[in-house]
Amino acid sequence: MKLFTPEQFNELAQRFAKLCVSIYSPTERQSTDGYRPSKLHFKNALMEVRDKLIAQEGMSQADAEAFLAEGVRLLDDQAFWQHSSDMLAYFMFDDEVETIKLPLAIDTPQCYVGERPYLLPLIPELNDDGHFYLLALNLKEVALFDVTRSTIQAIELPESIDASYTEDIEQYENQKQLQHRSGFGQAGAIFHGQGSGSDEERKERILQFFNRLSTDIDPILNQHPLPLVLAGVDYLIPIYKQASNYPHIVDKHLTGSYSANDMLELSGEAWELMEPRFRQQRLDRKDEYGLFMSRGQGDSDSERVIMTALSGGVDTLFVQPGTDIWGTYDAELFTLTIDPEQTPDNYSLTDEAAKKTKEYGGKVYLVDDETMPASGAVLAGIFRYPITETASGDALTNS
Repeated sequence: MKLFTPEQFNELAQRFAKLCVSIYSPTERQSTDGYRPSKLHFKNALMEVRDKLIAQEGMSQADAEAFLAEGVRLLDDQAFWQHSSDMLAYFMFDDEVETIKLPLAIDTPQCYVGERPYLLPLIPELNDDGHFYLLALNLKEVALFDVTRSTIQAIELPESIDASYTEDIEQYENQKQLQHRSGFGQAGAIFHGQGSGSDEERKERILQFFNRLSTDIDPILNQHPLPLVLAGVDYLIPIYKQASNYPHIVDKHLTGSYSANDMLELSGEAWELMEPRFRQQRLDRKDEYGLFMSRGQGDSDSERVIMTALSGGVDTLFVQPGTDIWGTYDAELFTLTIDPEQTPDNYSLTDEAAKKTKEYGGKVYLVDDETMPASGAVLAGIFRYPITETASGDALTNS
């Protein structure tokens, strides 16, 4: 799996098309029946989109099916389904298709048709609410994982990264032996096996290996910074922490000799380690929202939150999924029009608020009733500056 970055999200958020389709469909990583459930979910999603194209866009059934023909052909591409994650994000921008495979578990497909992509389901991949990295420090082969409460998936490392200390030390020993036989290097400086030499010499070799490793891995993690949990035998953890400059390494770690084959065990133990941290962070965000509300820098009035987000004024946005507010926004007149339901002429203002918040470097959290900081709200925001009543009230219309 390759990481999905905030830059990719923002690129998608800037795209428009005469006709844009967004599909989010559950997929399987492994299958014994040819990935039939994954294909059936996607087929049902295509049928739902076809019906939307007919009902909302006025297409004939033949034109709608022709428009979706590439998606239908994908159902027969077995190689595509063999390399899946937990969710397929499938976008159509007129006649251009873009697919993204993500470790985000969903139960049923979600489909949207309009002039811009609907991106709210991608948000959990971009924040640290129950989302973190896990690095298994096995000297035979280091493995990096993307972890959530319900998923764990290996992150593909470039071939240029040396992820095996065992291979590294073997190459080192071979080189030293060749130098000795050729008369170069220190006399007698021949090592035999990983355990040869003093403990201090071995730790120094491991530190050098971890220095090289972290130099390669840190830039990957910094594309989308999240907490990093380390897993390995106890003596390796402080050595890696000494080598790495990544600022989000979690203090606690998992102890054991793990490998890439221990994903399920790692997933359960890592979540048990991180769950109290995430629970406390959710409580802290509630407290933080209350503090900013008292300063006039927070609100749960949906229209005011949307207006502030679209102008770049929201630092933290809380969204309850499935409660989209439909309408349009006129950036020149700074006016918001709220509609009672989705139409071919409007779009999800909730989704647009999330896009803009991310574009301006803010944070977006998808929350339920329990974790929504404002009781009974579907949207809430912490603002970058105090918002006056007239700043939003005069700019709202309802249709």
